[in-house]
Amino acid sequence: MKIVALTKEEFDEFAYRHKYSTYYQTSSYAEASRYDGLSTFYIGFVENDTLIGVTLFLHKTIYLYYKYAYAPRGFLIDYTNPRLVKNVTMGLINLLKKQHYAFIKIDPPIICSEKDRHGNIIYFSNTVNDILNILKRNNYKHQGFNKYFENYKPRLVAFVNLQKDIKEIYAKIDKSARDIINQSVEAGVEIRIDPTGNIDELYKFTSLKNKHRKKRYYQGLYNNFSKNNAMDIFFINVNTNKYINNMKAIYDKELVQNESLATLVQDTSIRGRDKQDVINRKIASDEILNHYKNELVYAAKLSKENPNFITIGAAFTIKHNNGVELIIDSYLPEYLKFNPRYVLIWELIKKYKNEGFMYINLNAVVGDFNKEDLGKYSTLNNIKLSFNSTVMEYIGEFDLIINERVYNKFKEKIEKK
Repeated sequence: MKIVALTKEEFDEFAYRHKYSTYYQTSSYAEASRYDGLSTFYIGFVENDTLIGVTLFLHKTIYLYYKYAYAPRGFLIDYTNPRLVKNVTMGLINLLKKQHYAFIKIDPPIICSEKDRHGNIIYFSNTVNDILNILKRNNYKHQGFNKYFENYKPRLVAFVNLQKDIKEIYAKIDKSARDIINQSVEAGVEIRIDPTGNIDELYKFTSLKNKHRKKRYYQGLYNNFSKNNAMDIFFINVNTNKYINNMKAIYDKELVQNESLATLVQDTSIRGRDKQDVINRKIASDEILNHYKNELVYAAKLSKENPNFITIGAAFTIKHNNGVELIIDSYLPEYLKFNPRYVLIWELIKKYKNEGFMYINLNAVVGDFNKEDLGKYSTLNNIKLSFNSTVMEYIGEFDLIINERVYNKFKEKIEKK
């Protein structure tokens, strides 16, 4: 087997058609990563003059003149072929050792299992253990079946199947989530797709969630993926006019009901359990009225400060092959009462279902399904899984150590942070 350098075009042509094809293994992602300070190169694995695998590597210096090479979402090869994995591994070690690489990191999207929202296994791969053993025999160090966010890329992600009828998709969403969506829409939450590539506005929100990513990284993604119409930017607004009008309409309707109940409370002909029922309904109506009175006061204040609308969040997606990935969504914390993420996900489902995509990847979830309180991750899981998502559990992350001394130095440095 030979290892050869590839052009961007040669790499993309093979990568796009591979079983493990992902936007992380594209020249667009490679070029965007350069904006983030990473260097890149493309290589192919050739047998009998035939290209049988490829990979994109991102790399940077980690200690003195030593570097590491990261293949985001792994090499595009057949991991079930022991001979191929061995040849690829030995070839890469021989090549990269001469160039002072300390280790290689991979995290292939090899599925271990599919789970429902409760963590019940609905599919288990009959080849994943064989692949795991093949990689271990070739000295790939598995970083474990972690359940949180210890890896470079999430090990568990939530997928929504878009191949069903939209009415069926909506019916399978949790009733509580459907109620929240309706309430949020009533409160004026709207999703606006941005055709202009407003990275400055996008970064105002993404920087709230990921403080380590610089604006130039998002600019790099947009510059490269937008060439093929593969990146969409969204802004989440509250239509303040709609908010105040809807809250007033709901308040007025409840006020009529409340006054009717007040009359019934005074009716002496109603006695016993019927009287208690009326009183209970009046108390509940009083609480509803008080709630919407406070909403009206808040809506009036918000409308005065932000005539027409206020932008409370932003998100972007990347489209690849027959699927869509929600890369990041972020919101101003003071407006989370509007539950904007529910509306965003539902609007994305409708949009991409209509455009013919087969699935949408809502991205990372926590794999600790049996733990009732996930702390800061509870909301993350509850929202994404309420859309009848299927959780894909990937095999995880592996390190192939080339220089153990430098590798250990690097790990010590990471652990001290």
